[in-house]
Amino acid sequence: MFETALRYLVDSDDATESLLIGGLLTMLSWLLIPAVLVSGYLQRILARTYAGDPAPSFDDWGDLLGEGLKAIAVAIAYFALPIVLLTAVLASLLVFSVETTVVDSSTVTDPSTVVEPVANAGPDLLSVALVLGGLSLAALTSLAAWYVLPAALARLAVEGRLGAAFQFREIAAAATSGSYATGWLAALVVHLVAGGLVGGLASIPLVGWALVPFVIFYSNAVAFSLYGQGYRDATSTSRGGTVDGDRRVTA
Repeated sequence: MFETALRYLVDSDDATESLLIGGLLTMLSWLLIPAVLVSGYLQRILARTYAGDPAPSFDDWGDLLGEGLKAIAVAIAYFALPIVLLTAVLASLLVFSVETTVVDSSTVTDPSTVVEPVANAGPDLLSVALVLGGLSLAALTSLAAWYVLPAALARLAVEGRLGAAFQFREIAAAATSGSYATGWLAALVVHLVAGGLVGGLASIPLVGWALVPFVIFYSNAVAFSLYGQGYRDATSTSRGGTVDGDRRVTA
């Protein structure tokens, strides 16, 4: 699985072109549209890996943009709950950080006199418990979303329907399999190694900075190939088709 994913992009007929375009789009991802296009390309990797087809090309840009937009919408939906929880916790912290002061006004005779607070009321034990509980819940839901999201994106890529990414029963069945867990963990290793490599390259002016987007794109391609393989193996009993363009076609 791991070796196949590492060679998945480089073994394609237009590997150099795909790597160059992907790296340049990643470099320009701050413009948003290039980031959407890269997301669409990664969706194609999921679909083609599932079907056992070679790496896709950067073509049919309109479809690529549409697939990327759907993938980003799914990612936002899956992380909506953790974001809401974290926002609520941060808002609570902001409220708790406001000091409540108690002033003895009976001794103030001059309205222009600046009175120093004589007591501060901090957050009570229940408030602290609620904040810590909220942070824990936000962390747990973020981890769950991070784990399940590739399965949802893979189902979206294979079925070609936005609703397929929210068929939770099928997604849960795949995500709880050992094959998917293996692919997800292997992809995590890829991300960690790539993160270390990116950190090292970022310390090298000019040349290192120029290489960073290409390393990020290639590592993402490897990771999504692993996600696709894991999802394919987890759903092997329901397989039985090839991919026409970027969609699964049942034989």
